[in-house]
Amino acid sequence: MLSRRSFLAAGATLPAASAFAPDAVGAVALRCEYLKDPLGLDVTAPRFSWQLTAGLQGAYQIVVESGGTQVWDSGRIASTQSVHVPYGGAELRSRQRCSWKVRVWNEAGAPSAWSDAAWFEMALLQASDWRARWVGTADADSDSGVNTDPCPWFRREFQLASIPKSARAYVCGLGFFELHLNGRKVGEDVLAPAQTDYDRRRIRRVLYPFDDRTAKRVNYLTYDVTSYLRSGANVAGVVLGDGWYNQRDRVEEGWLWYGAPRMIVQIEGEDGAPLVASDEQWRVTTAGPILHSGLFTGEQYDARLEMPGWNAAGFDDSSWMKASLVRAPAGPLCAQVAPPDRVTEVIPGQAVQVSPGLFTFDAGRNLAGWVRLHTSGPRGRKVTLRFREDSGRDYGQRDTYVLKGGGAETWEPRFTWHGFRYVDVTGVEEAPRLEARSVHSAVESAGRFECSNPLFNQIHAAFVRTQLANMHGGVTSDCPHRERLGYTGDGQVAAQAAIYALDMARFYSKWTDDIADARNHQTGFVPHTAPFEGGGGGPPWGSAMVLMPWYLYLYYGDRVVLARHYEAMRAWVRYLESRMDAQGIVVKEEPGGWFLGDWCPPQKIAIPPEFVSTCHYGHCADLLGRAARVLGREEEAATLAGLVHRTSAALQARYYDAAKRQYVDGRQGANFFPLAFDLVPKDLQNAVFARAVEIVEQDNHEHFDTGFVGTPLVLDVLTGRGRADLAYRLMNQRDLPGFGHMLGSGATTLWENWNGGGSRMHPMFGGACRWFWQGLAGITPDARKPGFERVLVQPRPVEDLQWVKAEYRTLRGLIAVHWTRESGQFRMTLSIPANTEALVTLPGTSEQRRVGPGEHQLGD
Repeated sequence: MLSRRSFLAAGATLPAASAFAPDAVGAVALRCEYLKDPLGLDVTAPRFSWQLTAGLQGAYQIVVESGGTQVWDSGRIASTQSVHVPYGGAELRSRQRCSWKVRVWNEAGAPSAWSDAAWFEMALLQASDWRARWVGTADADSDSGVNTDPCPWFRREFQLASIPKSARAYVCGLGFFELHLNGRKVGEDVLAPAQTDYDRRRIRRVLYPFDDRTAKRVNYLTYDVTSYLRSGANVAGVVLGDGWYNQRDRVEEGWLWYGAPRMIVQIEGEDGAPLVASDEQWRVTTAGPILHSGLFTGEQYDARLEMPGWNAAGFDDSSWMKASLVRAPAGPLCAQVAPPDRVTEVIPGQAVQVSPGLFTFDAGRNLAGWVRLHTSGPRGRKVTLRFREDSGRDYGQRDTYVLKGGGAETWEPRFTWHGFRYVDVTGVEEAPRLEARSVHSAVESAGRFECSNPLFNQIHAAFVRTQLANMHGGVTSDCPHRERLGYTGDGQVAAQAAIYALDMARFYSKWTDDIADARNHQTGFVPHTAPFEGGGGGPPWGSAMVLMPWYLYLYYGDRVVLARHYEAMRAWVRYLESRMDAQGIVVKEEPGGWFLGDWCPPQKIAIPPEFVSTCHYGHCADLLGRAARVLGREEEAATLAGLVHRTSAALQARYYDAAKRQYVDGRQGANFFPLAFDLVPKDLQNAVFARAVEIVEQDNHEHFDTGFVGTPLVLDVLTGRGRADLAYRLMNQRDLPGFGHMLGSGATTLWENWNGGGSRMHPMFGGACRWFWQGLAGITPDARKPGFERVLVQPRPVEDLQWVKAEYRTLRGLIAVHWTRESGQFRMTLSIPANTEALVTLPGTSEQRRVGPGEHQLGD
């Protein structure tokens, strides 16, 4: 009898997994709401996920306990589901801590042992749980046109007879906060909390018209502070920075601030016993050393104004003022979903003198964050740090530090970040020592890709660096310096590539909430940035309202997100319908706003935005129909299918040239948009595709002529229709327009424009990097069994590519593809995690083979 490996190598189809003797099965890697042992959940029905050690699951049982009492026993459930199983027990209470465990049965009915126990702890579920009050300075509710007040520092001393067995701090400070207890900063988070549309605001002087009919929310964080407390005198301290709440530095998009900084903090012992909470008994001063904390203009710090011991007992705060009770933000307090920002890498170095009085530090690559300065000098000397990306542009980014004198001094900012490679230092006599500190949302790596083509490895690495540099506060931005805005178009185009490289589940869940909050809740319009901070775009931007929930469903199997946002998705499709002409073409968006199509193509003249917008309408209607079927809305799905058909006909009537077999003028990737979204009539698809190939090969000389929206679609269509070789040549170009030109010009991150104009830390063109995973490694989710319950594997050895290694860590475990081609023979090692199946299509055949969990050798 053939072994499993030799059976597959012989080219046969794998029988059902139950035909093989089952391996030992068990449940490991327990997660609750994507997290290991989460502290501070406000999800009333948290979802459980686990991985299997082997085989396929036939049934499961979950038991949840709290305080030694069982609160839920699912019983034995005959199901293959091992991801996102919702809690179904007694109603959970604020602060409640629960432990849970799971056991599984394999397909043959053999049970496993119980897993190790995991736990989760609820946050504050009711508004009445908050005894704390929002506090600030006396003038915190003023709305002057210019606010340059220094940062406020708060403190409160309190007594404890004994150290509690457990203690929690629930805290939010707007825009950013640091919480201190007894002389120590609490936790490793920076730039907290995550950015949201916090509050009502009086929007003025906006560059683009905006009717503010948005929803609001405010994130708070939960910390275990047991180890920070002591018996006797204790001190809680909070420092606030302006952040986005009081962003008044950059006003090109309009006056979009909310108000002056404010904070709320509640520290409790076990069972919610009150220890200390913010109120008017706290003390506050603005006489501290942080004089300015601008997101765009940087931080100004005067070390002569430091207050040693301000966050410890015994400090004299008699000159401080009483904190003022201030207006609470309009948004409800919600436990933060997005991963917090943290310092993730430190790059040490020495600045080098380049001219008298000027020293420059090179971090070696573009990144986002700041530097820690080590220097010395006389009291009162001002040191200026100017931050530049590798293009030389600084975008006004400056930090200043005034020395206190008396010896070696070390400083870094608290409430800003910069996009940079180089730091110019003035105001020092000797070369200072600096440490570049890379800062971004603390997402874990999810995948690894490498291949025999060094350029492709460089492109992928540059994209990951660019994506991370643009992840702050749970928002994916366009660039980390000039604008820092959560452009919905940039974000949705790069999303799938980012998901393969990074664990984006919680990050994108939060950002999708931001998009839903930012929409006009009457008309359905979705603005071009979320949270809204201005910015122009068009329907490819707002279409993120449909695309992002779909991606969370497709890649993570998150049906809850799809259901939560279905009405917003449907409202966006209806909004686009309201912007059509009589022939069914989307011809406008908001009055007075920009109406863009495929942004940043290499030619100045792009295809009509009406064409691109109508294609996106058809795509959104199609995905909304798929979502409707998932959610059991069959009648709506049928109606939406009709809309897609009518959109195809409208595009055909307005833009198709039958004699030339092309849409519009055939350039700037015009044929690829309707092909990618399946809007070309079936009987014309081959002709339209053939014409698209002619244009790429003959007119464009195998170069892209698309902007960031169209570029990944070109790769998708070419690869899906058997021309992965041409997609390879497009990605492999070393001259303009091509990724090789960027990397060959010394880029370490991706550019905003093919020619290097504008920002050089823009992730939007990185959407093409999903082709490495799907086109070359061939790892693709199957919408029929989302969340990689089933994976489609179709490797493509093209051109001179000799090998590919790709790994992607799903919620179910690791999928790995390693293929080689040598002397005309193709070999692939494929690893499929337990409780997952693969449909494999090998090169040179259209046959799909079912492959079960385990490692398999396939090929010639």
